[in-house]
Amino acid sequence: MEPHIIIAQIIGLVAMAFSFITYQMKSNRGVMVMLSLATTLFCIHYSILGATTGLVLNIVGIVRNICYYFKDKKVLSSKVVPIILAAIMAVLSVFTWEGYHSAFFVVGITINTLAMGYLSSQGLRKSILLTSTLILIYDALIPGNPSVSGMLNETIAITSSIIGIIRFRKTAPNDNQ
Repeated sequence: MEPHIIIAQIIGLVAMAFSFITYQMKSNRGVMVMLSLATTLFCIHYSILGATTGLVLNIVGIVRNICYYFKDKKVLSSKVVPIILAAIMAVLSVFTWEGYHSAFFVVGITINTLAMGYLSSQGLRKSILLTSTLILIYDALIPGNPSVSGMLNETIAITSSIIGIIRFRKTAPNDNQ
């Protein structure tokens, strides 16, 4: 394995660590900060791997995280913000298309952006089962240099979501979880 690929995978592992910490954050703002750090490192990771779709759409993901961090501000509290972000991702995907495997990342991150904007915590956990699976497939199909740390990260996200779905499932008819 070439040295730059090893460096990319190490950066991806550090990103994965920040991503894991994201699941442990108590506040929504804390989640957005840690998620932004993880996403920034994944941008560097994808850049080194030459995975343009992952890089560019994760940059939009950082913008998304900032918008959701400040969602209590009037201009960013609009229900249109997730749609605008998803539209930007769709347009940019045309310019970053690397082949059929790009579709997995585009669909995954776009659904994730909409889910983060509109769904409850439990709904978001359920959506991650689909979105992380799609991004895991993209990570595995990056030509020449699959993202091992990306695949591990998505596997952890899926596992954590399953645990959260079970842990926070409705236990009574009036439960609002």
